[in-house]
Amino acid sequence: METSTFSLSDVGHFKPHRKSHNPFRFFDLPAELRHKVLGYILRFRGIIDIDFDNFRRTSVFLVSKRFHHEAAAVLYGSNTFRLFPTTGRADSKRTKPLISKFPPHYRATLTSLELRLGPFWTKPPACWKVSDALGLKDATAVRVLKVFVEIDPTHPIFHGFRSGKNFYTNFSGALLRQVISSLPSLDEVRFDKYPSVSYEGQLMTRLLEEVRIGKKRITVVRDKNLPK
Repeated sequence: METSTFSLSDVGHFKPHRKSHNPFRFFDLPAELRHKVLGYILRFRGIIDIDFDNFRRTSVFLVSKRFHHEAAAVLYGSNTFRLFPTTGRADSKRTKPLISKFPPHYRATLTSLELRLGPFWTKPPACWKVSDALGLKDATAVRVLKVFVEIDPTHPIFHGFRSGKNFYTNFSGALLRQVISSLPSLDEVRFDKYPSVSYEGQLMTRLLEEVRIGKKRITVVRDKNLPK
């Protein structure tokens, strides 16, 4: 009976058999599947504000010009962006709203914006204003404006701290009116708020009035029974 011999010197010459695979071509997928895959990377929970910084995900923009184009459509078209910054550095004179930094062709792909009212209620930052530089006229795909109200400074609890009882109500009402008139394709204003804010309070009454004057549809997230 013959026997085979095996020595340690043979180890370096041993190559395991591996099945070869051709690389998968991403753009061979149908467009709807490509967008679904990109959505797993580029759709974010919550609202995107000026402090947004996620290069690990947005680095996919650097793959190619075509990849950049499709990824941009998903990022800007699938997320909600805050109109005016609410972070701690928002009151800096050099701070600009996030969407004002986008090129016009990116603003044209936005579909959802949020106006958050309540932060800086005693002294709104200088950048909280609607101007040509904000670029709302470019946001032609925005159909829904989300408005979240944190507080109503007309409530008696704020007496002694506010800059006049009607100051923030007038400021917020005028700001919302300008935003509504500047968005060319806006259909709906969707309200949400903290439980302490009443739809029958002075601030919410003014905001609802501005939407009705602008002839936009009103929807609410909670407290479905709106005052007439």
